[in-house]
Amino acid sequence: MDVAGVRVLVTPMGALAVLAAVAAGVALGTCSGLVPGVHVNTLALLLAAAAPLAPGPPHLVGAALLAAGVTHSILDVVPMLALGVPDAALAVSALPGHRLVLGGRGREALRVSAVGSATAVVVAVAFGVPATWLAVRAAPVVYAHLPVVLAVLVVVLVARERSRRARFGAVLAVAASGALGSVALPMQPDAVVPTGDVLSPLFAGLFGAPVLLAAFRGDGIPEQADARIAVPPREVVRPGVAGSLAGAAVAYVPGVSGAIAAVFALDLTGDDSGDRAFVAALSGVNTANTVFSKSQCYIVIQ
Repeated sequence: MDVAGVRVLVTPMGALAVLAAVAAGVALGTCSGLVPGVHVNTLALLLAAAAPLAPGPPHLVGAALLAAGVTHSILDVVPMLALGVPDAALAVSALPGHRLVLGGRGREALRVSAVGSATAVVVAVAFGVPATWLAVRAAPVVYAHLPVVLAVLVVVLVARERSRRARFGAVLAVAASGALGSVALPMQPDAVVPTGDVLSPLFAGLFGAPVLLAAFRGDGIPEQADARIAVPPREVVRPGVAGSLAGAAVAYVPGVSGAIAAVFALDLTGDDSGDRAFVAALSGVNTANTVFSKSQCYIVIQ
């Protein structure tokens, strides 16, 4: 059969092998998503290292990695809400998510996140091929002007703050992150799998700070109410769709995080349903980002 203009030979044994790889990826993504502090990128490094030893063609490792990433992006909100330990991709959503938990709506927050992630899967299936086609042609222009693109995003993020004090704080945050990057990025940490990447150990500590600061004077998790979503469905699905489309863009633009994409998605759609909209949008961003960033390596457009 033809997929995106590429002839793919499907055999019963080949289909079973792909299903087995996907099942293994789902199992690995479940483990990484539910265990605090374990990121799917750790699995990616291990899978990449084990690829030459895997029984079967290398594309099965890619299928397992894609399945693990999508599963992880759906489940990593659970430890963030239940245990107060945010995942790297969801660190900024710790405060909105915990506000829902402290208001007794933790089960609802899980449901809202699941809706956002499910919406992203639907959007990725529907727009995966045309989005990749567009990205392949737009990427050279974006990469050629990447400093300008990132500078504009920083200016917009600072300018959207509502007070001078907040804008000054945003400038300090950007400056501090730049200074930290200047010091940390030249380092070459030793690891089991040599990647030369200092970001994973660096973020492992930094992403716990928002939760610790928010819970410093807390009185524990209150009793949680039912899981019914307290807003109309469109106020969850619409941010999920917007976040999914933003996540597709983030997958092809380096330097733009999922939280930034979620903020712009909510601004562009005018959604103002508070923490629920942000959780739905960020979940959509993360799941769509995982699908598009992984699948762009395997989809070939002719």
